[in-house]
Amino acid sequence: MQTPSRLRLATALLLAVSATLPALAQAKLSSGASSTVVYVGGDDLVVKSADGKLLNFTVPSGVKFASGGKQVSLSELKPGAKITAPIVTGFDPKIVSGVSVVKGKVYAVTPPDGVTLLLSEGVKELAVPTGTTFMVDGKSLKVAELKPDMMVEVTIVTTGEADATSAAATPAMAGALLVAKTASADDMPAAGTNLPLFGAIGAMLLMFGFWLRSSGRKPVQQT
Repeated sequence: MQTPSRLRLATALLLAVSATLPALAQAKLSSGASSTVVYVGGDDLVVKSADGKLLNFTVPSGVKFASGGKQVSLSELKPGAKITAPIVTGFDPKIVSGVSVVKGKVYAVTPPDGVTLLLSEGVKELAVPTGTTFMVDGKSLKVAELKPDMMVEVTIVTTGEADATSAAATPAMAGALLVAKTASADDMPAAGTNLPLFGAIGAMLLMFGFWLRSSGRKPVQQT
């Protein structure tokens, strides 16, 4: 049988891990103590953090922000507004490495969150934040209502790796806010995330469990 001391040790370890993981996650998913709103479009938010980096957030429904002495929703934020508390959305922000305001022709549409535009530099596939609308000939259209050859004006933010240096200019937003991702291994854990740490903690707990089980067995006595 397991001794009381081993049980107490196992319980203490599990409690320590469960208390640490939420704090680690919140620290990683936060933008810092203060930031300034640069762009808002659909469920997408771009802010300039206190250290000068441009951060791109995907904001789930219901998330509130501390601004102007009160808690406000994403739709209430305007460019230039100050956010005075860390932004915690449940997702890591992306570093914005470039911003461009362009006019282009719709080449293809892949609802609900994709559009391909023919721009002066070539064809570009772009992510469309949820809730985004496009102005075409004075009409507000959803992405699914766009047709090939329609002309649209958009503000494109390009996001890079988590350790990229953010030095992008911030022209005034025009048209819909769209996101272009630089080529990266998006399916792999990003550098600096907590996934490797969580995996290591899980492996440690598994090995500890095996040790408790094996140490609790009574040796077989030979007759």
